[in-house]
Amino acid sequence: MISLDGEYDQNISSYPIIPSDFFGDMESSWKGRVKRIHLEEAFAEVEKAAEALSLAVTEDFLPIVSRIKATIAPFGGPRGEILYAREHEAVWFKGKRFAPTVWAGTPGEEQIKQLRPAVDSKGKKVGEEWFTTPKVEDALARYHEAGAKVKARVLELLRELSAELQIKINVLVFASMVLVIAKALFAHDIKPLDRVDGMIINGLSPYWFDVAQGSAVQNTVDMRSLFLLTGPNGGGKSSLLRSICAAALLGICGFMVPAESAMIPHFDSIMLHMKSYDSPADGKSSFQMKYAEEQKQQRGHVLPVVL
Repeated sequence: MISLDGEYDQNISSYPIIPSDFFGDMESSWKGRVKRIHLEEAFAEVEKAAEALSLAVTEDFLPIVSRIKATIAPFGGPRGEILYAREHEAVWFKGKRFAPTVWAGTPGEEQIKQLRPAVDSKGKKVGEEWFTTPKVEDALARYHEAGAKVKARVLELLRELSAELQIKINVLVFASMVLVIAKALFAHDIKPLDRVDGMIINGLSPYWFDVAQGSAVQNTVDMRSLFLLTGPNGGGKSSLLRSICAAALLGICGFMVPAESAMIPHFDSIMLHMKSYDSPADGKSSFQMKYAEEQKQQRGHVLPVVL
């Protein structure tokens, strides 16, 4: 019901005369959610309504816009264009000083006479520069009605599908886990230890930050031996070290790594040592606690990270 592979007939409606944002806002919430075959008539009705709206705008607004563009006037002359009033979910004509001083039957005059001030859902005048026509308003109402019907039907189908799948939720969760594990294993390219020269991580990001919102900085790490990380307070040293350790641990466990790509060798152990505190109950100072923790490090192929 919801697999859309191979379906190319659910693109957002598009007409040159209508601002693209209008159809995107109106249809993106329901198009592509279910297969069209389940709601063929409802989809077709939306397409017919969108075409009728485009025709109404072309017949009532375009001659006025063409008339304004053909008018050669100094600064302060007539202005007019077809715009999307997002707040009112409408496509209207916005202009000023476009009415002729003398009516001479020239192109566009008949359409200008049909214009009336645009009003909101409460019948209040939107502004002095927004205009519409009865034909455009009827086409808008038809389009919104068709869109509301198909959106309601899409939600109804999804609710029915959700109810049917509820009894199989355990199977779905298990299948999802298997899929994630299989994807992680497939993404891993296991090489002999003697062919792995150090640890290389590209596009490493702190997994607890959202990169899309710009709250994290991606880093590239090429660690082939001991390296010293320096920087000012609050510069991200601790976050980078924790990210490196998390990537190394996840990688050797066979899980996904929070990076674009990574080459991680096998480590006998991973040590992340942050700031130590004293232990008055044990009679140990902070230096003694730090020294005692460092004594626990084991020999072997170790990734020591100390801050």
